[in-house]
Amino acid sequence: MKPENFFAIDLELNNKKDGTKSKIIQVGCAVGSPHNPEDIQTFSWYLNPGEKITPFIQSLTGITDEIIQEKSVEHQTVARELGDLIKQNSCFCNPTTWGQGDAEGLLEEFRERNINFPFFGRRILDVKTIYVFNQIVKGRTKSGGLRKSMASYGLDFIGTAHNAEYDALNTLRFFFHLLNTENKTLNLLSQLKEL
Repeated sequence: MKPENFFAIDLELNNKKDGTKSKIIQVGCAVGSPHNPEDIQTFSWYLNPGEKITPFIQSLTGITDEIIQEKSVEHQTVARELGDLIKQNSCFCNPTTWGQGDAEGLLEEFRERNINFPFFGRRILDVKTIYVFNQIVKGRTKSGGLRKSMASYGLDFIGTAHNAEYDALNTLRFFFHLLNTENKTLNLLSQLKEL
């Protein structure tokens, strides 16, 4: 496996459960290399959805209207700073996510504001799909959130769930664990063939 940096994206949304489109309230990002999985940098931005944070989301995420008022930035700031992180760290262009929708949702909010963001590739590296694939191969249960899925591989979840920064960190950690496990398996098979 060649040395390369990857980045994970996670979003927290203001879900209203009324059929309207949920707006982003937090963007989390983690950047690192599978060669140094203990050295992952994390970043977080709050976005103002232009509406009150629902009580359910406040309870789930800890994000309040006061936090949004004090800490939110413009979408343009997130786009610029996230793009800079990807460029400065020479990251592989496809974002790593837990499930589908986060990278697409962020790009959609950028497009709605006419923000040019040419930094994501055409695909995502969906760690949940990789996990489900491995579970199918092993004949195990295929469901589970990020924390439970990591635990099934002996990994502790760092931080608080439903915080985009920690969810991005743990998504990238889990991705690196799966990559490194596969790499070790391939190396072992290669050694066995040489015997």
